[in-house]
Amino acid sequence: MMAEPTEIQSILGLDVSRDTVTLCDGRRHTVTVANEADALRAALQPYQGTTTLAVCEATGGYEDILLGVLLELAIPAHRADPAKVKAYIASFGKRAKNDPIDARWLSRYGRDRAATLPRWQSADPTQQKLELLVARRLDLVAMRVQEQNRLKAPRSRLIADNIRDHLAELERHIEALNAEIDTLIGESRDLALRAQQLRSVPGVGPVLAPLLLAVIPELGTLNRRQVASLAGVAPHPKDSGKANWHRSTTGGRRQIRPALFIAALAACRGDNPLAVAYKALLKAAKPKRVALTAIMRKIITIANARVRDAVRHQNEIGQINA
Repeated sequence: MMAEPTEIQSILGLDVSRDTVTLCDGRRHTVTVANEADALRAALQPYQGTTTLAVCEATGGYEDILLGVLLELAIPAHRADPAKVKAYIASFGKRAKNDPIDARWLSRYGRDRAATLPRWQSADPTQQKLELLVARRLDLVAMRVQEQNRLKAPRSRLIADNIRDHLAELERHIEALNAEIDTLIGESRDLALRAQQLRSVPGVGPVLAPLLLAVIPELGTLNRRQVASLAGVAPHPKDSGKANWHRSTTGGRRQIRPALFIAALAACRGDNPLAVAYKALLKAAKPKRVALTAIMRKIITIANARVRDAVRHQNEIGQINA
């Protein structure tokens, strides 16, 4: 059984690279081992069954082997946001950097914040595959936009045929990914239920629904303020003393906001309550940009509420049947 936050007594900082992992248990001494399961298992074995919290950074997948071994040994772990760790180190005015130094900083970061750090949990395989498919689709769509822009450039006439061929190939790959995403969602009872509820929200179509499922898997478990903040549509105050500035919407998961903008445009052009709300905002002399942002916020909060209610209802039926 994994130790609870209040039981943690020591912190293990782990700096991960492609080939190696450097460990620091809070003292000055560090050790570097190969980023391989057997080597990591041998190095971490002494910490099994102890009140230790392991802290590593997200490194784009190079930490997966380490996290798998930590899970196998039942050692609680936190996968830290590199930006937060960097800001933490900068707050001390330190600039020196190498693997042992980074491991020591991770250990210190974990020691100072152990009580509030969320514990890493392995992702559901279906959810993990959906995230990868959606991320790949985003990459291909971005490539398509780049190629379309190149095709319009005045100096691209000599290579226009090549660009068109590449665009056609990208379209084929995107359509194949769309089909694979739809099949994956259809084969999962939970994902299918969530997708059905998302598609019932005005403006949410076949592209945004899988994107929300992949990028905000917490959908349905958050309150309206939390989900708006994750989507990057929460108005944050910028006040100081007697100065009161306009609140701006910043942060959140960067993939969501552009897609929500398109969804808001579609919803505002339809015949639905969101379109009525948009017209009411314009009538109240709100700028179009502000009104659209408000509709974006309504879309994500409605989606969150509908997923929450549907999952809760499904669980209640499951308990009754059991």
